[in-house]
Amino acid sequence: MDPFNDISTFVRAAEAGNFTRAARVLRITPSAVSKSVARLEAELGVRLFHRSPRQITLTSDGETFFDVCRQGMTAIEDARSRLVGEAQPWRGKLRLCVPVSFGQYVVAPALSEWLEAHPGLDVELMLTDRHVDMTAERFDLAVMLGEVPDSRLVARPLPTHRFLTVAAPAYLRKQGVPDMPEALTRHTCLQYEEANSGQFRTWSFSKNGHQHHHFPVGHLASDHVAVLLALAEGGRGILQAPCYVVAPALEAGRLVAVLSDFDSVGAPLSVVFEKSRHASERNRIAVEFLLSLGRWL
Repeated sequence: MDPFNDISTFVRAAEAGNFTRAARVLRITPSAVSKSVARLEAELGVRLFHRSPRQITLTSDGETFFDVCRQGMTAIEDARSRLVGEAQPWRGKLRLCVPVSFGQYVVAPALSEWLEAHPGLDVELMLTDRHVDMTAERFDLAVMLGEVPDSRLVARPLPTHRFLTVAAPAYLRKQGVPDMPEALTRHTCLQYEEANSGQFRTWSFSKNGHQHHHFPVGHLASDHVAVLLALAEGGRGILQAPCYVVAPALEAGRLVAVLSDFDSVGAPLSVVFEKSRHASERNRIAVEFLLSLGRWL
C-alpha cells in the first residue's frame, strides 16, 4: 500500500470530523476510510483519533501529526500544479474565520465572484467575534477584531473600521435629533455585546482632536448587529454600527445618520495567519483577497 494514500485519507478525515463525510469527499466507503486510518495508526504505533458513533476528534498525537501532514500536502499540491503547468495552481481546502458582521455584509457578497476565479478551492467560512485558537481549531486564516492575542501569529492590518450613528426617521421625529454626543444620554441606545469581553461596546466620537466616549444605555441589547439593525429600522432606538452594515438602510431611507460631524471608528481589524501557513500559494491569494475587502471599511 502507498503510505501517502493513508496520510491523505487521515487528513481528509480530520478535516471532516467524521469517516462518512470524509468518504464522500474521497469517493470511497466509510469502511475504507476507517481501515486506512487504522492501518496508519498501526504503522505509527499511536492512536490518532478519539472515536464515537457520530464523530471523531484528534488525539494530542493526532493534532501534531495532522498539522505537519496538512502543510506537507499543501506544498505537494502546489508543486504538482506548477510542474504540470496548470493555469491555476490553487486547489484544496481553506478554513477561514471572520467577525460576524464583516463576514455577513462584506465577505459573503464578495466570496462568490472570488470563487468563480478560483474554482479549485473548497472554502469553509466560520463567523464569530471571539478570538479563535488558530492551531486548535485548524483555521488557515482569520480576520480578528482588536489586538491579536498570540505573538506567534502574523497580523496584516486592514484599513480603519469606520462606524456611523443612525436612527429611524420615526424615532427622530418622536425623540428629537441629538446634536452632540452628550445628548445621547437622553436617548435609547441599542447596545452591542462584545464576544471577547462580554461588555457592551463603547461608542466613540472625535472632532478637531477632541475625543468623546459614550456608554450606551437602553433596554435592548444583542451580540448580533443584524438584530440591532432590525430594531433600529423599527424605530426602537439609536444604533452605532459599521458603515457597511447600515449603508443599504441609509440609501433606502429606512435610517438617517446623526452626529455626522463626528468621526467614529471601531476596533482595528487584521488578517491573521500562522507563519508556517503563509508558505502555501493558496493561503497567499486568500490573504490578498481578504485584504482587498478593506475598501468597504
